[in-house]
Amino acid sequence: MARIGVCLWLGRMDPITAFATIVSLLADFVAHRSGNESKDYDTFMSWLTENRHDEIRGMLLSNAATTVSVKSLLMDSRQIILERLSSLDKTLATVASGIEQYRDLALIAYPSSELSDQAYAILEQFYDSGATAVLEVKYLSDPIELAYIDGPDNGSITYTEPRFVEDDLTTLVELGLLGIDHNGRGKRIFKFKRTAAALVERRRGA
Repeated sequence: MARIGVCLWLGRMDPITAFATIVSLLADFVAHRSGNESKDYDTFMSWLTENRHDEIRGMLLSNAATTVSVKSLLMDSRQIILERLSSLDKTLATVASGIEQYRDLALIAYPSSELSDQAYAILEQFYDSGATAVLEVKYLSDPIELAYIDGPDNGSITYTEPRFVEDDLTTLVELGLLGIDHNGRGKRIFKFKRTAAALVERRRGA
């Protein structure tokens, strides 16, 4: 597993750095425990102290929700834990690749992690529109339309690669940047999420 969390240790931690570091440390902890060694939450916290990760330990202790999440994760088998952490690591790399100061490091860890230009364009148009959701409208021969449901302006999201728009939308949903729902006719509705807004703002240096 790539150690993007360690790579992103840049002094005072912002949320992305903190999350990356926790994922990396959890992976290191689990990967180096033998089958008969404990890997529960208390053992992990002791391991953090032994390895001088006091800042991360304090951060975990101060957040009850994070504590519950870590405890739940560590209850699974070693293989499942590592698979889930690897998936988190790849997801983080994909998001980080869209932020200038992290892009090169993310692409070193996972060269194929970068979101497409079209995917970013979808997020940026969504952000600028002020809309909270778009409705997917399919036609017999024309490319799909992503029509704004609300917001100050009517219209729809434009894109240049109709062949890959389905793939880009799927990726954005999987990364938690867009939510997905359906209307009464079964048509998909894509919802803009806070994480997407934060990514656009980070890319623009806001």
